[in-house]
Amino acid sequence: MTQVTNTLQEQYQKLRLSPTKIEKWEDGLRTDPSKSGVFEWWYFDSHLANGAKLMVVFHTKLFASPNTSLDPKIQVQLDTPDGRSWAITKTYPASSFNASREECNVTVNGEKDGQINFFRGSDLNSFQIHVVVDDLTIDVQLISTTSPWRPGTGHVYYDEQEYFAWLVAVPQGKVTATYKIGGEEPVTAEGDGYHDRNWGNVSLAKVINHWYWGRGSVGPYTVISSATISSDKLAYAKGISFMIQKGDTIVAEDAGKVVFTATDVGIDEQTGRSVADRLHFEYRDNELVYTLEYVKDELTSRQKMGDGWYLRFAGALRFKKYEIGKLVEEYESRTQWDSMWFGQAHRDALMYQK
Repeated sequence: MTQVTNTLQEQYQKLRLSPTKIEKWEDGLRTDPSKSGVFEWWYFDSHLANGAKLMVVFHTKLFASPNTSLDPKIQVQLDTPDGRSWAITKTYPASSFNASREECNVTVNGEKDGQINFFRGSDLNSFQIHVVVDDLTIDVQLISTTSPWRPGTGHVYYDEQEYFAWLVAVPQGKVTATYKIGGEEPVTAEGDGYHDRNWGNVSLAKVINHWYWGRGSVGPYTVISSATISSDKLAYAKGISFMIQKGDTIVAEDAGKVVFTATDVGIDEQTGRSVADRLHFEYRDNELVYTLEYVKDELTSRQKMGDGWYLRFAGALRFKKYEIGKLVEEYESRTQWDSMWFGQAHRDALMYQK
């Protein structure tokens, strides 16, 4: 198996995409979820001002086990300021799922008559999420403060027909979230949020060993970065995605100018997978340099997905900008990031560690 690289122009034409404008239909349903082997999900996460962390994902089926027909799932992770955590993945009947191809409008009928879970957007600017799972009720309003982004066409192709795709509809936005736990009083808090989505028709376990992905707001900047290590069949090739926005203007996105390294790497005993305490991305364009560093304070979640493991982290995000060798800007904030392991922690798959 080889990774296929078409010219960007060929990909844009094939996919009917604009190289300069992202349209709202791109955040709608992109696959036929009834087909075996295809998967799709809509993702949201937020850091709230009261210290809570929230993640909500709507799946047509789990990407770790896509060889089934439509198998809707809603995934919720909530960490509250008092130290409590919930990690819930709920399965629903295929008949409960509906999604628009015109825009982000995904609904899943709940367990109670008349209750509808939804993930809805308007013109890639305003989004509403409502979810009831077990004893949690979640309501979110997300207003984008940035421009949507995709790296090129957002598609990576394998063997001509197989692909994995990504769109970031909201790199950064303002959030008002309300969560209610059982019979407790509801809690409302503001914060910042993010929404992206992925879809594809290739077994990720076949083409990916693992990835690290993170995002955050730091100073006046919004950042997104990821490092994906391919499977042994693709010789553990490394792929980078990288974007920095200032306001709604992209100031850096050429992944070919980025070097990724990781330090303080060890094995997590519960999963047997490698975990780096520090991730470092360096973007260099002549005399202009940006560095991003994720520094882990805690591993907040471990979730078994098929034969793989999903790990979620929290810690510091450190940003530096250099011009002609001089440090001209420096910021630090709190953020979350994750790692998804499909394969094993072979030494050849960890070529980035220092």
